[in-house]
Amino acid sequence: MIQWIFLLLFVSPLFGANFVLFTEPKTGTHLLIPILETLTGKKVYWAKEFVAQTADLDHFLDLENSQECVFSLRKVPWDWKQMEEVWKTTEKESAFLHLHPPYSPILEKYLMEKKCINFFVKRDPRDQIVSLLNHYKYIHLNEKALENISSDDDRLLFLIQNKLRDEIISFKGWLKSPVCSVLDFQKLMGSHGGAATDQDALIELRKIARALSIEVSDCYLLNIYKQHFGKGWNFFRGKVGSWKEYFKEHHKVAAKEEIGDLLIDLGFETDNQW
Repeated sequence: MIQWIFLLLFVSPLFGANFVLFTEPKTGTHLLIPILETLTGKKVYWAKEFVAQTADLDHFLDLENSQECVFSLRKVPWDWKQMEEVWKTTEKESAFLHLHPPYSPILEKYLMEKKCINFFVKRDPRDQIVSLLNHYKYIHLNEKALENISSDDDRLLFLIQNKLRDEIISFKGWLKSPVCSVLDFQKLMGSHGGAATDQDALIELRKIARALSIEVSDCYLLNIYKQHFGKGWNFFRGKVGSWKEYFKEHHKVAAKEEIGDLLIDLGFETDNQW
């Protein structure tokens, strides 16, 4: 009872810390969203909502397809002026913004000026690409080259050769950004992921609470975690090292050629002998 009184008094829509959830796709975003909502009393504000609500969107964009701008790997999702409009909307609605934006010094500067925390998750890119492969089974791909490939084996090879390196390079700047609280996906998955424990997950949950300057018990954090784990509409398995079940030798060869250096740089491997 005391716990809930505390939350009503201090974790409310008047919660003061500025934060956003700017993640890379397939890194546990749909677990973090309800955890952040519960901890802060704020609701997530999806980028697509702003796209739908902005009548003169073309004034801001130079792409024919406005949706592409939100998820493009090669440009900031919106310019400074449009970010200001989004910021006003999130403040008015007591919400926090979620995007999958690549790292940009401009976007980083914007968050610094707003004294805003970004929660970013570090995950093994090989597991990410497997998760993306399975994700594509349930959504419209909107990519002719991939849709014309019939087998998962060939689709995985296509993704490794055509998407993996660009995406890693585009997002990895967030890992060293002063505005980011970087979470470890392996630990965040806890015992569910098969490579960590729920105590490891608790370390990441404490990191979130600390970044938000919220004091809650470990028991409460774990209850939130267990309540929301695996409930996202696009949750696959969350298993750490699942790439080993999918990668055949030719996938490994391709991945070593494409991202072998980046896996070492990110600390997921010490050499190319995997």
